[in-house]
This record gives sequence, structure tokens and C-alpha cells, in this order.
Amino acid sequence: MTDAEQARSAVDIARQRFGRLDGLVHNAAAPSTNATVVDLDEQSWRRELDVSLTGAFLMSKFAVPLIAVGGGGSVVFIGSQFGRVATANAVAYCAAKAGLIHLAKAMAVDHAPDNVRVNSLSPGAVATARLLRRFPDFEAANAGLGPAHLLGRIAEPDEIAAAAAFLLSSDASFVTGSDMLVDGGYATR
Repeated sequence: MTDAEQARSAVDIARQRFGRLDGLVHNAAAPSTNATVVDLDEQSWRRELDVSLTGAFLMSKFAVPLIAVGGGGSVVFIGSQFGRVATANAVAYCAAKAGLIHLAKAMAVDHAPDNVRVNSLSPGAVATARLLRRFPDFEAANAGLGPAHLLGRIAEPDEIAAAAAFLLSSDASFVTGSDMLVDGGYATR
């Protein structure tokens, strides 16, 4: 995600295979380092920002022109509710996801004339392998994290995918520069 030539190559492969590009979803995050700003090492800080922000920047740098030349489309960055609200010992993750949300807003301003919509999607906790680094199984993850969400549970991956599909679709043709919270009400607390 952090190598310009690999980002360019990924977009070139899509162009060669499909002849055009209608959308881009950037869904990447580095393994989080639980630390405060005092305890966090510089390498972990850079890795978190590089994967979330530099990766989105590089993929967009090469994808947006191809989307624009095809008549327009959509870019969706997968952020996090922690880009909106902070949590303890996650300074790099929170900063990276907040930056990603604002990158989407800035790009929306720049690329609206190209008919390229840019949004971010901020999920709450989702039943993915990422949670299994902290919990022995999804049942334990749901028991631990579910109560922090108003709906009392963590999300299923399909729920987040459906929101991303909406933002990519023509049904969202008047949505740009937005951050869609799909967090089960987590950020309302």
C-alpha cells in the first residue's frame, strides 16, 4: 500500500483487464500498536500513517484520473469510528483514520468537477480477523465490544460491504465529501 509503483501497477492491471475504472475502495489498516503518544515508537507511528493515509493517497493518485476519464465514479475510504471519537492507547490509529476522513473531504472538493465522488465510511467493530488478534473468537469479541455500540453487538462484514456498495453506486449520486458512520451507534455515546 505504501509503494507508488505497486499502486500504479494495481491501477494499470485494472485498466488492462476492464478497460476502465468506475470506483476504488481503500480498505487497509496496519496492525495497531496500543500506546499513548509518549510510549509509541516512531516506526509504529509511521507504519500506521503510511498504510492508512499514504496508501489511500497513492491508490487515489493513480485511480482518480482513470475514473475521471471514464466519465466519473466513486472513491470510498474505509475509516473508523475512531476517526471521529478517540479511544485510549490508539493515538496512531485514531490520527490516521481522522486523516483519512479529511483526505476524502479534500479530494471531494478537488474532484467534483471530474464527476468523481469521494467519501469515507467509518465502521464500528466488525467481525473480521483483525478482532481475532485481541479476542479468542467472535463470540468473545461481541461480548467485549458489543455493549459499547447502541445496537449491543458488533457488525457483520456484509453490513459494512453493503454500505460501501451503496457509496459506490449511482444510488449515492448526490453523496460526496461525507463520512458515513456505520457503527451501530458507537459514536453517539
